This record gives sequence, structure tokens and C-alpha cells, in this order.
Amino acid sequence: MIQQLPKELINLDSHGNYKKWASAEDGQSLVLAIGLCAITLLTISVVLAASAVNLKARQLLSIADGAVVAAVDEFEFVADGPNPRIELSQQRVQQAVGKYLLDVGAAGRVDDLRIASVEIRPDGQGATLELSGTVRPPIVGWIVPNGVPISVNSTAQTVLSR
Repeated sequence: MIQQLPKELINLDSHGNYKKWASAEDGQSLVLAIGLCAITLLTISVVLAASAVNLKARQLLSIADGAVVAAVDEFEFVADGPNPRIELSQQRVQQAVGKYLLDVGAAGRVDDLRIASVEIRPDGQGATLELSGTVRPPIVGWIVPNGVPISVNSTAQTVLSR
């Protein structure tokens, strides 16, 4: 059967014995190992960068939650006969958000921190805050030199009850 195969496919030594195929492929596994290491390191870098962006977004959301809660605490109580109510003013809410961000040092924790919007809800009982910033992911940060933009929304409501 072997003699029916073309001579190029039969690997015989000078004595007519079969050579081991593995000896003809020496060094091939080193290239495979280097490629596998490169792919593994690249995967670790991407996962690390994604985790950093996710953690920073959660941190920004926590800051936004605290700021909007501080903002809705700046309500004014209006004793309007039998139906007392609370009112929020845009100016006081914005000032409360700015003061909270300064007090917690938010600008030092998130790069390019900006207040995108502060709005009082239509019913006047709560507020919505949108904060934005950027994240510079580790290791692969050179791919996105301006950082990855992140933005979060947070809403809080004050309830008047007896």
C-alpha cells in the first residue's frame, strides 16, 4: 500500500525506514504557544479595560445618586391650607448638586466630570440628574486616547406623608 503513494508523501530515511512525522514539524508548537500567549494577554487586557469602565460607571452612578438625594432635600415646605406640599426650585437643586460634588471630591474620582443636566420632575416632587465623565482604561488606554465616555442618570423623589 505504501508503494502506491507518491514518493513525496512517504517520509523514508536513507535505509528505507519511516521517519517520525513529528521530527519534520519540530518548532511548530513554539509558534502556536506564542500565539496562544498573545491572544491570552490581549483577552486579559480587554477584560481588564471593560471591568475598569464598568467600575467607573458604577462609581459615577453612586455619586449621582448621592447628589440627587442631596438636591431633593433642598425642598421648601408650603403650608397651603389643608393641602401642604413641597416645592423644589431649580436654582437650589443645582446648587445642592454642585455642593455635593465638591464635598465628596467627585472631580478627583472621575475624569472630565460634568453635570449634563439637572431637572425638576413635572410634579415638583423630585429631580433627575445626569452626570457624565470619561474613563481611561488601563493597558489598552492608548487605543482610546480621549478615554471612554460614560453617562449616568439618577432620579430621587421627596414624599410628604403624615
